[in-house]
Amino acid sequence: MKVRNAMEILVEEALNYYWKQLELPCKCDLCKTDVYVITLNHLPPRYVSNENGYAYVKAQNFNDQSRINILNEIVKATGKVAVQPSHHLSRPVSEDGPSEE
Repeated sequence: MKVRNAMEILVEEALNYYWKQLELPCKCDLCKTDVYVITLNHLPPRYVSNENGYAYVKAQNFNDQSRINILNEIVKATGKVAVQPSHHLSRPVSEDGPSEE
């Protein structure tokens, strides 16, 4: 049986759309993934078993309040990651992640 949390797709799309506008001291993939995971952990899952189910969930997301809820959680998660990133910020950071010394 194959299922997927449609919220993963919706959050990923929103995060990719707003990523450059979010203010973080680091924009590496690790920080982006942390924002993504924290956001998902604060939104209710919407499991689907096929594309029709995803289309239904996505149609419901066209509601302004649903989009605002996702964006609000992304902003909250960004604040958490900005204050406590998963890596040290004293080293140079590239888009691929923190550099190893």
